[in-house]
Amino acid sequence: MIKNPDVHENDTAAPAEQCFRLVYRSRSLLSDGPGTVQQGLADILQVSRANNRDKGITGALMFYEYKDWFAQVLEGPEADVQNLFKTISADPRHKNVEICDTVQSPDRLFRRWAMALIAEHGEPDAPLVSTAGGISEAAPWRVTSDQEAVLTQLRDLTRAYGRAY
Repeated sequence: MIKNPDVHENDTAAPAEQCFRLVYRSRSLLSDGPGTVQQGLADILQVSRANNRDKGITGALMFYEYKDWFAQVLEGPEADVQNLFKTISADPRHKNVEICDTVQSPDRLFRRWAMALIAEHGEPDAPLVSTAGGISEAAPWRVTSDQEAVLTQLRDLTRAYGRAY
């Protein structure tokens, strides 16, 4: 199996750090705006990866196009995550933003993921990279059981069982 391209053989695990993890979901408005959904996702990934790396924030984004749902996990210093969430909440590319979970954790689950795009319905995750032409598939990566538990939570949140809005 191919490893995450952001992880290098010479990398050593960073020491444990206290971090704040926030999970939210929202209703996507990408299909309502100009351009394509794919270009909208590419724009989100490109900006978030650059900004998150600078702020020490990591995480993953789940987008379920069929029902137009986003779910995202953000982790890092609490003040930085809370400030980023305020910015995200005001973003016009979605609505009905709701926090689903927050937790203080002794360690990051997504330490090397500036922002990953996660697959829906239990399909294999297809890591995507932002390019000048949109988004393209990158090499697959391994996930831990703890990471998979959070990613499953994101998938479940985007399926919106019984939700009308």
